[in-house]
Amino acid sequence: MSIIKPESRAFRIVSGEHKGKRCVIRVDKAGDHVGIVFADGKSNTAILVRVGRLAELETPGWPDENHERSYGLREYCERKKSNGSNMLYTPTISQPRALMPGDILTGSGEVVVEAPRRGFNSSVLIRLDKTGWVELAPRLPIALHSNKRFRFPDELAEGNKLATGCLIIGKPYSPKVNWTTICLDWEGCEIEVPSCIPLALR
Repeated sequence: MSIIKPESRAFRIVSGEHKGKRCVIRVDKAGDHVGIVFADGKSNTAILVRVGRLAELETPGWPDENHERSYGLREYCERKKSNGSNMLYTPTISQPRALMPGDILTGSGEVVVEAPRRGFNSSVLIRLDKTGWVELAPRLPIALHSNKRFRFPDELAEGNKLATGCLIIGKPYSPKVNWTTICLDWEGCEIEVPSCIPLALR
C-alpha cells in the first residue's frame, strides 16, 4: 500500500534509446508522453518518453549515500539541531535518515526492513513490513518501540512539542487519504506526514 508522493516513484524505461535506465516522472504531459529525469542523480534534464515505455519499479527513490554517523539527543540539542544533518538516533527516537533495519515503531509495531532511501526534494523513504514504502520529511522525530511519549499525526494538538523541539501551532488536517498535514513552528510551515507514523513528543 506504500504512502509516497508521485515524484518519488521510480520507473525503468523498457524500450527505445534509453532502455534499461531508471527514471522519475517530473512533468505530466497531455497525450501519450511524460517528461522524465534519469534517476542516476547526474542530470536534471527532462526528456519526453512515451508512457507505454515505462514500468514502475518496486523500489522508489535513490540510495542515500550519506554515511554520516548518527548522534544522541544531547548532541542534537547542543550542536546538530540546525545543521540539516537530521541523524538523531536514540533507543526511543529516530529521525527517518538514521533508522536502521530492525527498528520497531511504537504504537503500530511495524518494523523497518530496509535502509532509508532518498526521495524527491530531500524527503526520506523508509520501508515498513506492513505498510511498505513511506515518505517523510527528514526532520521529524519517529517514536521507536519503547517510547511512551508519542502521538500519531492526526492526534496532535496545538501546543504539543515534538522531541526535536518543534512546536505544533495548529490543528492537524487530512486533505488526502493516508496523509495528515501538521503545522509546525510558525504560520505557513506545514508538513505532510503519513498517518501511520508515530511522532515522538517531549
